[in-house]
Amino acid sequence: MKFPEHLLHWFEERQSRACHRQLLVITGNEKWVIKAAVNLLGNNDKHNILWVGNAQEKFANITIKNYRSQLGNEFDSIVLNCFSGFRANAAMALSGAIRANGLMVILCPEFKDWPNYADPEQINRISYGYLHKPVESFFIKYLISTFYKDKSVAILSADKFSGEVFFVKDNLKKEQYYEQESAIEGIHKVAQGRRNRPLVITADRGRGKSSALGLAAAKLMTQGTKTIMVTALHIDNTEQIFRHAQRMLTTSNRTKNELSYQGNTLCFKPVDELLKSEENINIVLVDEAASLPIHVLIKLANKFPRIVFSSTVHGYEGSGRGFEMRFIKQLSSLKPGFKRIQMLQPIRWYKRDTLEQFWFKAMFHNERQNVENNDLINQEINCQHISKTQLLKDKELLASLFKLLIDAHYQTSQDDLQRLLDAPEIECFILTAGNNLLGVVQIVKEGGEPFNELADSVANCSRRVKGHLVAQNITSSYNKFPFLLAQQWRISRIAIHPEHQRKGLGNQLINYVEQQAELQNIKFLTASFGCNGDILRFWQHNQFSLAKLSAKPEVSSGEHSGICIKPLTVEATQISVSILKKFHLEMHYQMDKNFQYVSADTLIQILLLQPNTDINIYEDMEILWQFAMGKRAYSTCKRLLKEYLIVNPQRLLILTAQQQDFLVATLLQNVTDKYVCSNFNLSGKKHIEEIIKKSFKEILQTNN
Repeated sequence: MKFPEHLLHWFEERQSRACHRQLLVITGNEKWVIKAAVNLLGNNDKHNILWVGNAQEKFANITIKNYRSQLGNEFDSIVLNCFSGFRANAAMALSGAIRANGLMVILCPEFKDWPNYADPEQINRISYGYLHKPVESFFIKYLISTFYKDKSVAILSADKFSGEVFFVKDNLKKEQYYEQESAIEGIHKVAQGRRNRPLVITADRGRGKSSALGLAAAKLMTQGTKTIMVTALHIDNTEQIFRHAQRMLTTSNRTKNELSYQGNTLCFKPVDELLKSEENINIVLVDEAASLPIHVLIKLANKFPRIVFSSTVHGYEGSGRGFEMRFIKQLSSLKPGFKRIQMLQPIRWYKRDTLEQFWFKAMFHNERQNVENNDLINQEINCQHISKTQLLKDKELLASLFKLLIDAHYQTSQDDLQRLLDAPEIECFILTAGNNLLGVVQIVKEGGEPFNELADSVANCSRRVKGHLVAQNITSSYNKFPFLLAQQWRISRIAIHPEHQRKGLGNQLINYVEQQAELQNIKFLTASFGCNGDILRFWQHNQFSLAKLSAKPEVSSGEHSGICIKPLTVEATQISVSILKKFHLEMHYQMDKNFQYVSADTLIQILLLQPNTDINIYEDMEILWQFAMGKRAYSTCKRLLKEYLIVNPQRLLILTAQQQDFLVATLLQNVTDKYVCSNFNLSGKKHIEEIIKKSFKEILQTNN
């Protein structure tokens, strides 16, 4: 196969001396493109090349959906065969598995044809009912434009090659591991020094952050540290920690979630279990902390006096921006003695790496949105719908919009950019002041006509299709097929610039979205979120009603997932009345079961807005007074005390926050006496009953 002389010279130069990793795009007919890639890479060690996509026997091969399986490995080259499908998350993540001097090779159709190519991965990005016609990919159009703009990207077609080599100017090998060693030393100080001095380690990928955690854990275990607990969004995120610890402890024993060595253990525990744990834990390591909600991180910091938070600044499945902007600020107030280490020096590749910088720029991870914190009183605030075509034409607006989403939502990833530009069911509405973008709402169209023949099957739980998260969840939970047949918009993201939050802009933007929904005859607005008191108050302030709470907390947040709905028509209101009544009946039943550890603030907020109940507690008020005045035993009226609080949750608000927590835990959630004594520092059952009696006396006397 004959290649341009310029291309062959480019390869020779790259092999002659230290150079940065680069992206090579080979575009054209599928057979020619694959043959070109095989010929160009065929002389290299096949074990150092990973082929992603349709199988090539000559090289190690994975499907694109299994890209996470290779993130702990290193390769000289990775070939991404886009004829088998493209995922933005996979492309950025796999770029981090390429070692110094390496190549990432993208195989794709001719640029003029690629946006209309029938991508096999498209079915995973688009909801049921929206695949009936070919979808032109605005994301691929955008990606192609980034290839042309970046000089480090080499492009090969059947008749042309363009590209230059980017040599390394200052290879500081001797300083390569200095920051990693500092991180290991810092972790040891947390474990063995003064309590309540958390350590925060931040780094981009390839800096040896996870390996530092593993090496530090191994060293601590050799020194007799009994219990080291590691947590993360997924256990797979911690594999590098375990791998490096095991490498140092050659006689250790390993299971999937635990490494043991001479009576010491390194153990993974999901964050929700860790927060409930009463084990004696010496130190906690939180990996990829940015993927966990800020309030969960604060709970961890409060619970564990020796803790390390490690986070990727630019993650491949989420962003560390919220972590930077909100968590660090709260932690500095909560634990003023906390320490911080930033790892800037790459270990896997060279400083100022061109491949890393390409993907950072392409996915807007280098963007910084500067909005002046001026008084908005004299500025005109505008809300408008923004189309995908407009976003593609206005790259600055696209960058600002996606930057807002990255800052506001801890799980915003590169795949979300791809869906934003390509999924026909996704639309965006923005709020601006002058030329500044201050807010964005992203909605997903759900329910309606696509379910004309499936509604019964979804309602009776025998069928589930791609997408339509809230529409299907509510329908199957309450056997309400009319809800599924109603067109609805789910607010999947809402973001307001941090400098202009708590000024009513979020409410203003949601009101605009509601107006646009009504103009298009949409029946419901909905939202799904990790449920806590503050978020619930925001949605309830905008007349959304909580209609579902997940049976189990989400591993990622430690919170139950909540679904809110807002009917926009008379017909929708009738449907929602039945749904809300069923939800609150389920809530009453589950308070001491699946919802036993929901926060008191959240539970009270839910009860405050419940429909009228059928419980009549007023004929038994004398019994409650008898208990409050010390005449009646607690065991004879516990049910009545619980029913009183269910019917009158507003009476809890006259008490202190600690009293509220206490009564919710003991009466509504019926937690064990042991749990109550441990969490409220009480001596036993009599002490518990005395506080209940005192609190009810306050409630009843204030009521008079």
